[in-house]
Amino acid sequence: MAKRYIGIDLEGTEARVAIVTAASGSTYVALDSRSCDSPEETAEAIREMVGELALGDRLVTALPCRVGLFRRLHFPFREKRKIKAALPLELASQLPVPLEEQLIAFLPPRAREDDYEVDAIVINRLEVDDLLLHFPDPEHHPRRIDYFPFGLLPILGEQEGILIYCRRLEVVVALIFEGVIWDYRLLPGTSELAEEEVLDFISNQVSQLENAIGQEDLPLWVIGAGVTEKVLSELHQADRTILSPAEDVFGPDLKCGMAPAALLALAELRSSKKSDQLNFRQGDFAAQGQLEIFRSKLMVAGLLLALVLLGGAFSMHLGYLQKTREHSQLKTQLTQVFRQTMPPGTTVVDVPLQLESHLGELRKQVQLFGFGGQGAATVLQSLSTLIDPAIRVDLQEFNLSNDTARLIGNTDSFDTVNQIAEQLGRNPLFAQVEITDAKLAADNSKVDFELQIQLSGGGQ
Repeated sequence: MAKRYIGIDLEGTEARVAIVTAASGSTYVALDSRSCDSPEETAEAIREMVGELALGDRLVTALPCRVGLFRRLHFPFREKRKIKAALPLELASQLPVPLEEQLIAFLPPRAREDDYEVDAIVINRLEVDDLLLHFPDPEHHPRRIDYFPFGLLPILGEQEGILIYCRRLEVVVALIFEGVIWDYRLLPGTSELAEEEVLDFISNQVSQLENAIGQEDLPLWVIGAGVTEKVLSELHQADRTILSPAEDVFGPDLKCGMAPAALLALAELRSSKKSDQLNFRQGDFAAQGQLEIFRSKLMVAGLLLALVLLGGAFSMHLGYLQKTREHSQLKTQLTQVFRQTMPPGTTVVDVPLQLESHLGELRKQVQLFGFGGQGAATVLQSLSTLIDPAIRVDLQEFNLSNDTARLIGNTDSFDTVNQIAEQLGRNPLFAQVEITDAKLAADNSKVDFELQIQLSGGGQ
């Protein structure tokens, strides 16, 4: 069964949707974007681009970097339950904002020499509330809300390099090293940033991040709708290696503006454990289960199924009642036939068996008298009539089977045998009369003969 992983990137007045479909070992990609003037228009655009959702489809989006606060904390334990309980106490002393109106998400702890390192992100609840305004009905709500640039780590973390993520109101330069976001720098803005400002920030931060780990000339990933031709040209002129993210899936021509949504969808597909990713759908914003989302549809489907089953059962019951009535009528008719056929006073035990026995007796009688003038009695009567009374003949045996009769007897002479055969052959009842045997008897006073008579199938 095909499953769709849908990444949605909202930025200003633009909504970008990437749909990665996994089916039969193959991956299919569809990209689309729309410009919108209001949350209502964005919701309608998302509904049109995503289409009808099926059970198993997963939607994911991410908040921009500027709306969150990042802290890297250390704990002497690694149990997620303990970390979740200790995070508010630890963050309260490090953040300039009260935590009552904040949502906290963290990545799985990483073992260090003598403790465990945890990356924690804090987001104001209003940011999630505002984000969900851009989505249509609950069926199209994202199952998970991640945070840039951490939401891209499942794809980019397979290789070391520097991510340059240029949005129209912010630029993020993140060092991906040893499978984690080692560090990142943010340039926020209240309006679209100038190209010179963006290039200076990128140049300075890339150098600082490389120096922090003693590396240089790390490859770059350049993504985001804020990437201009001039920014790309300057980076190429600096002789830096620029990688195409997830080129094996999206190819080398993935547009910078569509890359964040595409990488979010692919990360949702490839992440083996969804609990290892950031998710700000929690508390009052917790996503409903898909069964709850599709509850109304399931209820309608269940009701239709119940109606079909009820209709089937009712139809089967009506059929059973009809068969019962027919059986009763046939039984009554059979009893009436029995009374009309059997002798009066016959005890009724098993009507079908008794009628079958009586039918067998009638068949024996029919075999004796036959139909169409071919019964044994009819043939014997014809023999008695056709043979000249002046001829002395003694019939000893008569056999009748199907359409053949065999006659054995004796008479005075061979001429008399021929005369008997000729007389019988003139009757239309007999198609052929053949003398199969004729010989003198033991006392030489009589002739024993045997005739085989073929019946013609007609009567006289």
